[in-house]
Amino acid sequence: MTNAPDGQLRIGYAERDAAVAQLRDAAAEGRLTLDELEGRIGSALAARTRDELRLLLADLLPHQQLEAAINPAALLVSAGEPGWSWQDPLVLTARWDDVFRGGPWAVPPFLELNPVAGNVKLDFVDARTSTPVIDVNIIGGAGDAILVVPGGWGADVSRMDKGLGSVKSSVDARPSGTFPLLVVRGRTTLGSIRVRHPNWWDTKQRERRLGRGGGIVSKN
Repeated sequence: MTNAPDGQLRIGYAERDAAVAQLRDAAAEGRLTLDELEGRIGSALAARTRDELRLLLADLLPHQQLEAAINPAALLVSAGEPGWSWQDPLVLTARWDDVFRGGPWAVPPFLELNPVAGNVKLDFVDARTSTPVIDVNIIGGAGDAILVVPGGWGADVSRMDKGLGSVKSSVDARPSGTFPLLVVRGRTTLGSIRVRHPNWWDTKQRERRLGRGGGIVSKN
């Protein structure tokens, strides 16, 4: 199979979300009418390729911002952000205090979790992803690793090597349609690995965040 030209590459949720955010900013600045905003958001959500997004944003953004909007992952890769290669994963270590990520945070394809004595909890419900598979390597400690995923996502924990801790997943091993798949691998030591959908407490915390305007929540 030959590589498709850049403009014909298929896009995902991250690219559509980034385009919608740019359209809303343009409307807030008075560069789009409400009717134009509504029409373009509908087109952005229905877009399938980068060229379709370019047409919607070309008269609103200079070239560099336009390319970042239709391919947000490329901006992170070019900036040398960790998590975008197997050799340089995004490492989240909880030595004594817990580590948490939630809200619309950008999820790279390679994660390494090390719950030494505290817990590592990742909430993917509002997360922005740009790859169909997310590799999660667990370096087990005394703490727990908790992964909270929305409906439609998949989580394959068959690669986990269980030590004294436990590995539990209430999430289907395969995703539905084009939803992402978490591939969870590594080893537990004393702590446990839990993969699940949001419970009532997760939902309540999310509602509070949204009530305050939402945004990325990061606790190191």
